Amino acid sequence: MNETSAAARARAAFTRRFGVPPAIVASAPGRVNLIGEHVDYTGGLVLPFAIDARAALALGPAEDGRTVFLAPDLDAETSHPGPPPRHPETDPSRRFANHLLGVLQAAGGTDAPIRALVTSDVPSGGGLSSSAAIEVAFATAWAGFTDGASDPKTLARLAMRAEHEFVGTPCGIMDMLVSAAGRAGNALRIDCRSVTWRPVPMPPEDHAVILLVDSGVTHRLRDGGYAERRAACERAEAAIGGSLRDATREDVAAATLETTDRRRAFHVVEENARVDAMVTALENGDFAGAGRLLFEGHRSLRDGFEVSIPEIDHIVEIAERRVDAGCFGARMTGGGFGGSALVLVSTPTLEANRDVIVEAFAARFGRRPATRVVRASTGAMLEP
Repeated sequence: MNETSAAARARAAFTRRFGVPPAIVASAPGRVNLIGEHVDYTGGLVLPFAIDARAALALGPAEDGRTVFLAPDLDAETSHPGPPPRHPETDPSRRFANHLLGVLQAAGGTDAPIRALVTSDVPSGGGLSSSAAIEVAFATAWAGFTDGASDPKTLARLAMRAEHEFVGTPCGIMDMLVSAAGRAGNALRIDCRSVTWRPVPMPPEDHAVILLVDSGVTHRLRDGGYAERRAACERAEAAIGGSLRDATREDVAAATLETTDRRRAFHVVEENARVDAMVTALENGDFAGAGRLLFEGHRSLRDGFEVSIPEIDHIVEIAERRVDAGCFGARMTGGGFGGSALVLVSTPTLEANRDVIVEAFAARFGRRPATRVVRASTGAMLEP
């Protein structure tokens, strides 16, 4: 743990604020999903990886009998006499605490007052699952604090319940599970129906890397678009009479569906197939093939699922024009409505392609997008 890590900052800030060190510190990473978007909540296949940006949580008992949750990065704080409340916060200035309260209640709650302080290096609203990282970090810390279960499935399920019951996002399990179970140097092929996973090697860094380009548009999954698309998938499954995970294009075409719901369902069926095609491409070192799947997946998210935005589309279009210059592929990543695009780019051409993408984006939108190379990293952990 270096001096500027999220965990180091959480430990130091907790000690400054309360005059005693925390009893425990845990951290968990954000994630990038290579492919397999909007399929986890239908029990589909996904291929995310944990990234080298983490959220950290410092936790300890409250000797003064008052529960306090702090997020210095957000300049946010909640305080309650006695133990933590068992209901969500409704005041917008206090809602950040719902990510913690939800995990706590999913784990059974507590009658003892506690102190928790969160810091994070995962950009909020960038499509990198900053919320899941915080929730999994808290679940990990709470398991260590109470000697509870800390296997990845348990941590992920606690965090997912927090999103459903306290935050208000009807998400699947992908973000939380890869944050809990991530493995350095690997993506995880996750079967969201059986909640099983296996590692898939990422490209060697001397061959290709993942460049993230932030659109600068902050997404908010709880604002309705995400829930509407999940509802469309549920209507499609009702019409088909089974899971989209098991459906074919012919099943979708034959079902009685509105045009929009049919487009959504086609995306899910085809996206599941793209995940296993991507696994094969990566395992064979076929980065050109992997790139074609990224472009194909983006078109489906843009046209069929309608969750992309002009800024993301422009980044992908720039990359598509530069396939012969080392851009293997690109697509939006995350739930959509903002966030980031990922670009699979050959390592020798990284800087040249980054410069072209940034300048072309700035020429159209009048601002230079933030970029970063992300690496597949380890999942949640208790910090020493």
